[in-house]
Amino acid sequence: MKKTINSYLDIAKSLPLSDGDILFIASDLKQLALKCRENNERFSVNDFIQSFQNLLNNGTIVIPAYTDHLKSGDLFDYKNSKPTTGALSNKIMKRKDFVRTKDPLHSVFVWGKGAKEIFKLDVDSTFGRGSIFDFLYINKAKMICIDVAFQNSFTFVHYIEEKLKVNYRKNYTYNINTLFEGKKSVKAINFHTRRPYVATKLNDFEAFYKRKNPDYIFNYRGVEITYIDLYDMFDFTVNYINSGKKLYRVDLILFAKNIAKSIIKNFP
Repeated sequence: MKKTINSYLDIAKSLPLSDGDILFIASDLKQLALKCRENNERFSVNDFIQSFQNLLNNGTIVIPAYTDHLKSGDLFDYKNSKPTTGALSNKIMKRKDFVRTKDPLHSVFVWGKGAKEIFKLDVDSTFGRGSIFDFLYINKAKMICIDVAFQNSFTFVHYIEEKLKVNYRKNYTYNINTLFEGKKSVKAINFHTRRPYVATKLNDFEAFYKRKNPDYIFNYRGVEITYIDLYDMFDFTVNYINSGKKLYRVDLILFAKNIAKSIIKNFP
């Protein structure tokens, strides 16, 4: 049974978190804000974040700021490249108490005890050793998904897939132009991503996780919040894959579209 939460400002303290935890927050805040309005509760992103900061006074908050749509030759401007990860990310971008990391594909905003260490991460593989996802795993971080499906939020799964060297994804190297503190450079970044005929498919995986972990599902007036221990989730996912279940599907239409794009791009 989903555990009921009465106020959006009670979400943080309703979760099984300790004050020293590292917490990764993935969210879609539209429904949360709407439900607050219906309940005559004024919604504030800053108050929402503050509720987590109050709880994690010796911990760390990580919020995705991904620009993983970039390709070779594109520009990642550390200060100005707008994240594609939703309203919370774009609100955090305006705050001065969070810093953004420098990975041109999977940067994050970070606050708290681990901020300096995470900011120093500067590797050539966006999902590999020394990446933010490796850091989250090694340090036994926690994650919450607020009204957002795994399909659109559980990027950590690709770190696991790279570790397993799954055959439906492969390594590509992108040369991304970067701008950091006024200095331009080119960053060669390894991206272990899907093959052209593959589409990520996490719906069945999400349903399976929730069936197995009902105590990790919370509810604020119809808005579902899913809690994930990323260290435990690593083994859970490995076992899921090794049992023969799939995190992807073959999509020949997608493959044809990729071929067409390649032909058009290289057409004289």
